[in-house]
Amino acid sequence: MGRTTYFMIVSIFVLSALYGSNVYGDNSDDAEKAGNTQLESITVTAQKIEEDPQEVPISMDIFSDIQIEDNRIENTSELVRFSPNVFMQTNPFENQIVIRGVSFLPSSIYAPAGYYVDGVAYSLNWMQNNEFYDIERVEVLKGPQGTLYGRNAESGAINIVTRKPDNLFRTSVYGEYGNYHSIRAGANINGPIVNDQFYMGAAILYRTSDGYVTNEFNGDDKAADINNKNGRATLRWTPTDRWDISLTADAMEADDHCGQYRYVTGPYATPAHKTNKDEANEYLKENGNSQTLQLKYGGDVVDIKSITGILYRWREKLNDSDLTANPKNPTTNLNKYDLHQYSQEVHFSSVREGPFQWLGGLYGFSEDTHMDHKNEYTSSGKILKHPVADVATKGYAVFGQGTYSVCGRLHLTAGLRFDHQDLEGDFKDAARNVICDDGLRYNEALPKFSAAYDLSGTAMVYASAGKGYMTGGFNVFADPTQNTFTYDPEYTWNYEIGAKSTWFEGKLMANLSLFYIDIDDKQVMGMNPETYEYRITNATGAHSQGLELQLQTTPVQGLNLFGGFGYTDARFDDYKSFDWNADYTQRVLNNFDGNALPYAPRYTYNLGAHYRTPIGIYVRAELFGTDGFYGEAANLSEQKAYELVNARCGYEWKGVDLCLWMENVFDTEYLTTIKWKKSGIVGLDGPPRSFGVQLTWRY
Repeated sequence: MGRTTYFMIVSIFVLSALYGSNVYGDNSDDAEKAGNTQLESITVTAQKIEEDPQEVPISMDIFSDIQIEDNRIENTSELVRFSPNVFMQTNPFENQIVIRGVSFLPSSIYAPAGYYVDGVAYSLNWMQNNEFYDIERVEVLKGPQGTLYGRNAESGAINIVTRKPDNLFRTSVYGEYGNYHSIRAGANINGPIVNDQFYMGAAILYRTSDGYVTNEFNGDDKAADINNKNGRATLRWTPTDRWDISLTADAMEADDHCGQYRYVTGPYATPAHKTNKDEANEYLKENGNSQTLQLKYGGDVVDIKSITGILYRWREKLNDSDLTANPKNPTTNLNKYDLHQYSQEVHFSSVREGPFQWLGGLYGFSEDTHMDHKNEYTSSGKILKHPVADVATKGYAVFGQGTYSVCGRLHLTAGLRFDHQDLEGDFKDAARNVICDDGLRYNEALPKFSAAYDLSGTAMVYASAGKGYMTGGFNVFADPTQNTFTYDPEYTWNYEIGAKSTWFEGKLMANLSLFYIDIDDKQVMGMNPETYEYRITNATGAHSQGLELQLQTTPVQGLNLFGGFGYTDARFDDYKSFDWNADYTQRVLNNFDGNALPYAPRYTYNLGAHYRTPIGIYVRAELFGTDGFYGEAANLSEQKAYELVNARCGYEWKGVDLCLWMENVFDTEYLTTIKWKKSGIVGLDGPPRSFGVQLTWRY
């Protein structure tokens, strides 16, 4: 799709918005008559202050607590299906979020998309598929968010806001049972202890399932079972009208098996949802906790907010690395991770009066990560690799952003962040007799500019440009030599134009954005031509371009229609890598120029309808489409395009909600992870058809 086509589309959209704003402008009397046929009003904090999302010059998707419940969104991987141009590679070992085709680095523990819970960064990718329970809203921000969010938000950010208790007393208990002996149950309670001053909230969630994978080697039908527990408690104190202080603490524990991986092609291939591996005790154990203290002070001229975060996560997993029952080559991987993170942010913002609004702040963090990876032959006990690494990262940032409004319609925004990081890496591998240590220092300036123009009270157009970057690091699981121990950062510049509009007195929302992303020093995995070990390097460059369209309407009372479409063309511009050829017979210099970036489907879309009758009966249907994608830069393994259909119906009466649901109605087979290996293509299956019943009681 060329640039001419882009500008034709946006021109048509702008003209339509102009026409719509003239014909269907603000009319308070008509809006009042419309009643609950208007779309839900949501406030976001994407720019760290409370705003109407339709007034923010950022392409974003917002999910309120009601939408999360109606859509039956239980975690991040289910959420991104509703967000065009957002894709998530999920498996028991990592959860990589791909926004607008900006893909991740294989074997890295970091992700190019930021992930925040109550303002605290969850920096490691395996932490980025949280269970959703008692959530107030989730914001999916597209395009680099480095100016306000810093490192590793080069493609965008997901911002999760948990519920804060207030004067309204709320409580609910819910339980769900589905096939594969799946249970999901929880409860939450929120309310005042002392009205207008002191509040408390608590929520718990328990989830268990036998899983949908069977190991044919021993007939184990619980090869991928799960057993997860989550809990959260919040105390909130508002001693005066100016102060709002909250302390949130949560904890989680997982005791799962992780036998999902299988050969899709080749001599060891097995059917979907079946494996054949001689390691019968693959497991994944995880626990962690966090504490977040937020202080807000509302002044006459300046508002102040402080976020203090403490985060701990531990994880251990054992997997069959040869993925077969072949007695000639029984190997396993045992991985252990340990993270301790401390962060502090303080920002100041102007009270939203007058033509100039600004925000500025300081941020600092300390992060210690321990990684232990052991690869061994189980038959002989011979250890092939045993890299043990400790990475200590400290950093600080100063950031600011200001918006000046001209004549109340033209809004000019400029922002800048200075981001500093110090990394210390220590590495040893007794099996290969290698010891490495090094230090890295990065100083980055991350600017952002935008201009927005209000066509009317319900329509605006905008243009923006922003820089993002993905920090460099250490080759802790790749080629462990002094010459290849480190790799450089990755940079992006995102250029975007868009339009946001609300029509028909709040009954229809239509947003469109077009973007071009220039990617420099793309982080990739390649082979060292001297040692034949894999290492992390930087490709010369890549790009991504595309568009996003979001629509939502409530044409009549009780009926909600929604849809979104995203198109992305993400490719390497200049990337040559020394690696195996396609037949795995010799090592050659491969030219990947023009190849698609991994895990970057060209299109994603969603369509849905939800109808709730006045007597409490409701029905809902959803359609999700994903284009084909490749699992590596060589484009050797491919998941073809696929569609998923979900449906549910239920009845609500006096706080009781009974729901029957079915997901993947047509039992579509697809892979969430795919990669090419010498013996064939390896993949991880997405969930098959699942169904169940849920009962919820609210008071």
